[in-house]
Amino acid sequence: MSRFKSALLALITSICALAVLPVTPASAAGLAPSQPRIWHVLVGGHANDQAIQAEGYYPRVITIDAGDTVVWTLNTEEVHSVTFMGSCGDLSCFPPCVFEVNIDISPCGSTSYDGVSGLASSGRMVPAAYNWNNAYPHGDTTYSLTFTSSGANVYFDLSISGMRGVVVVNPAGTPYPFTQAQYSAQARDQLQSDLDAGAKAREDFRPIATSTNPDGTQTHHVALGASPPETARVHLDSMGTSTAKGTALLQGSGVGPSPNPTIAVKISLSGLRPGSVHAVQILLGVCGAVAPTTGLLFSVIFNPATFTLNNLTAGPDGRAAGTAIISQPPNFNGPGQLRIPAAGWFVNVAAGPTADDGATSAACGNVVFHNAAVMRYLPQNLHVRVGDTVVWADDTINEIHAVTFLAGQSLPQIPDWYFTDPTGGTSYDGSTYYNSGALYPADAGRNHSLTLTFTRAGTFPYVDVGNAVLGMRGSVVVVREQ
Repeated sequence: MSRFKSALLALITSICALAVLPVTPASAAGLAPSQPRIWHVLVGGHANDQAIQAEGYYPRVITIDAGDTVVWTLNTEEVHSVTFMGSCGDLSCFPPCVFEVNIDISPCGSTSYDGVSGLASSGRMVPAAYNWNNAYPHGDTTYSLTFTSSGANVYFDLSISGMRGVVVVNPAGTPYPFTQAQYSAQARDQLQSDLDAGAKAREDFRPIATSTNPDGTQTHHVALGASPPETARVHLDSMGTSTAKGTALLQGSGVGPSPNPTIAVKISLSGLRPGSVHAVQILLGVCGAVAPTTGLLFSVIFNPATFTLNNLTAGPDGRAAGTAIISQPPNFNGPGQLRIPAAGWFVNVAAGPTADDGATSAACGNVVFHNAAVMRYLPQNLHVRVGDTVVWADDTINEIHAVTFLAGQSLPQIPDWYFTDPTGGTSYDGSTYYNSGALYPADAGRNHSLTLTFTRAGTFPYVDVGNAVLGMRGSVVVVREQ
């Protein structure tokens, strides 16, 4: 989703038009609670220099009881959000603020959530160091929701593709599976795993080679950050009385640089009844707790929200294997782009040949992706000659970036900058302000790259306005040919 471009508001407007026509510790795991609890989840995380951002919620999945409260705390200098869209398919389920504020920016919804209400959102959680124009109301660095009804709830960030978490709510009085201390330990491990994936993506980055044009000038390439490869391995465990087990391998192709990426899902199982046929799906939620997909906004943004794969047939040895390819059209809503999410997907192998949305399971496994972002231009500083061309491209899987030459002007405020248009033009002499506007991954169906030819010698610094606070700055040093 475009940051601060009111994508949610635009969707709601269209739908309307159609309609008119650590506080209290948890009890020990396995013990019934004596009173409602307060639980804590971290939002994002970062390496020491902010160059690597962990794009997840930590812990990824938390299981609580009805009446409990979850408090999310921003854990980085990057802007994030916590957004729930309930199962209701009727406009009457939306809180009044949906029609009164810019819900891409400002908080909206009650302090309690029943899993049905059309929207509950923190708005943009903005850290103090951010260059924000406070004329635009935004969220705080903490956000709290009290959950009143049982069910599985998948939530997401408004602009970071694949950044999702799950809150599973059991009936009041149900024993908790983990204490807060155990969840905090999970959070630390998960956060570090994502940061490690981001660090490896930076280490493994390979630049595009400079090419020479027919006139002797050169074309250079700068990557707008980097991200881990779109790959996840899932353990499929036996469910109920089944003896089936195996693995699922999810591998993305063209995720980031292609307008039409795909994800291949390779399933391998053993322990099946010989000759049995099994439907396979990717569903929302976690094994044993399917999340709804019927919400009015949710079903528009996440379209499709679930995937039915090829059936598997067990051989004489009780083994089965198969591969399916999933895809979807370009989607300008960042959360809805085809990505392996950090959490909130699970692979379900049904007990029989009919896809039943998780009603039965022979085997099941939760999908985990180590979502992270390298918030640096690669290379950060570039040396070129007068007449050379530089191409910047956003081939990340999760971030919106930009290239802005300030030329002595002050750094624009956010969110104002996101409302401005690109400067335009394909040449630059370094003397004036130049703005690429927001640049997106290719499958967003929006501006993806910037190409500029440099016509004058000099040193020209530039910045990603939206991520300047994270240190995303670069320069082009232009020299005359000797």
